[in-house]
Amino acid sequence: MRYVGVDLAWGQRGVTGLAVLDASGALLDVTVLQTDSDILTWLRRWTAGPCFVAFDAPIVVRNAGGHRPCERLISQYFGRFGASCHAANTANPSFTDGSRAFRFIQELELDLDPGSERHAAEVYPHPALVTLFELPRILQYKAKPGRDFAHLHGEMLRLTQYVESLANASPPLVLEHSPAWQLLRDQLATAARKADLKRIEDALDSIVCAYIAAYATTHPSRVRYFGSPDTGQILVPVTPDQAARYDLEAVAPATRC
Repeated sequence: MRYVGVDLAWGQRGVTGLAVLDASGALLDVTVLQTDSDILTWLRRWTAGPCFVAFDAPIVVRNAGGHRPCERLISQYFGRFGASCHAANTANPSFTDGSRAFRFIQELELDLDPGSERHAAEVYPHPALVTLFELPRILQYKAKPGRDFAHLHGEMLRLTQYVESLANASPPLVLEHSPAWQLLRDQLATAARKADLKRIEDALDSIVCAYIAAYATTHPSRVRYFGSPDTGQILVPVTPDQAARYDLEAVAPATRC
């Protein structure tokens, strides 16, 4: 089994982070690429056999405007932590003819059924990190107005420390023998500009995505698919209280009928 994380740019101009873990949680590779051709070449290397590919990007987008139902649900459960979603809809040129993620899934002949031995899912690192590390707020390592280099660099260092702490988690994330991880650490230590941080951010996000796939496989009762297959689903680790609330609210409409 391979657990693959894809921090996928919505359009062709952005860069995409890619990471893969083996069944033991060891990081086999992490990189940053841009073109469809390069991304698919990398993905085919790691998805020929049993795999779970976790995309940090919309997969199913059918709404003409506004937020998808899954995005609204994420805001309901994680908005107070600062982990709301950007809106994905077909008014955005990136989704007029379907999503980039869904095209990759078709190219790789992956399934959206979690029961398949070669499947894919949409994930979202921010709420996952909040749950996994019991954070009061999201880590602010994404470049936004008002966040200077020192702030972003400090938050990214926090993220790397949290990620490294997963060596003792269930499932473990094994980074200590990975040259690619050491290279990321070295790049972060010598970064001097926001532009230096962007590629590191994408790579880190892809590792988190891959870990979400491994976590969901190990602890299926500790995750939920927010939304529906028809309108889009986002796989997120949840607390026991969130799981109970989500399960109750999911059956409430049927009960009322």
